[in-house]
Amino acid sequence: AAYIVIPMWPEGVPTGAATQRILYWQHKTMQMMYETIYKALVETGLEGAFSPQDYLIFFCLGNREMMDGIDNSGTGSPSNANTPQALSRKSRRFMIYVHSKGMVVDDEYVVIGSANINQRSMEGTRDTEIAMGAYQPQ
Repeated sequence: AAYIVIPMWPEGVPTGAATQRILYWQHKTMQMMYETIYKALVETGLEGAFSPQDYLIFFCLGNREMMDGIDNSGTGSPSNANTPQALSRKSRRFMIYVHSKGMVVDDEYVVIGSANINQRSMEGTRDTEIAMGAYQPQ
């Protein structure tokens, strides 16, 4: 199975057009990935025994703070009650930013690190990122 950890939301203004486009295309990509897996299950006659989530799972990491007896809800006025910041304070859940990346290919090759999996990061002459690759044929 592939386990993919993504941020709860991209950087930027949550209601901004750029952020909303990122979320839209992220959702469409995830949907396409699940549909591709489902089609493969149907082609092999395994759709009754397995689901796409058996092969691909997305996670976002968060931290939930304990109640400390102090009202930190930040919802003093009704107009601010539905802002992303106020809702985060109310639920006391906060995103853990994950910068690390990992990729396992065919159970033989792995890349792990903070480098993006693109030419700019992987060539090692431009970004100040780190990555480790390993190959172990079966």
